[in-house]
Amino acid sequence: MTRSLVGTVRPMVDADLPMVRTIEKAAYGSDAWSRRKLEDELINGFSDYLVIEVTDKGVVGFAGVWFMRDQLHLVTIAVDPLYQRCGFATQLLLSCFDLARQAEMSSIVLEVRESNTNAQTLYERFGFRRLGRLRGYYRDDGEDAVVMQTPPLVDHDQQILIVELARHYRN
Repeated sequence: MTRSLVGTVRPMVDADLPMVRTIEKAAYGSDAWSRRKLEDELINGFSDYLVIEVTDKGVVGFAGVWFMRDQLHLVTIAVDPLYQRCGFATQLLLSCFDLARQAEMSSIVLEVRESNTNAQTLYERFGFRRLGRLRGYYRDDGEDAVVMQTPPLVDHDQQILIVELARHYRN
């Protein structure tokens, strides 16, 4: 049964890195980024990193995006396995859509492990569609990545979809 909890999404800061790394290692294992890579991302002017925290539990998930020329690239998202299926990834994705809208990006693109069907299902709920495959994309085991992209964010149906998802999770 899925639990629905509400967390607070805020910008990631240096003090969050120990917990973020713990979550990332639990979610991604040997494919997790180094502390140095995350520190570099926090000062990269073309990226934005968010955490979601819950009162009395602390940081339970995070997401990172890159602002490309006309699209937002979701480069990472993870939720502590103890808190998966509680709505935190949905809340983080909604915040990423907010970032894309504020920056007037045309769409959002991402790569996801071919074997990660749960994440693909979540992304499809947000309107992402498969564009193709990157063979041997993941360095830890050579697994393929599925490339997914939203329709244009100005598309009426896409906007309605995000408004409905937001209404459910932000009320």
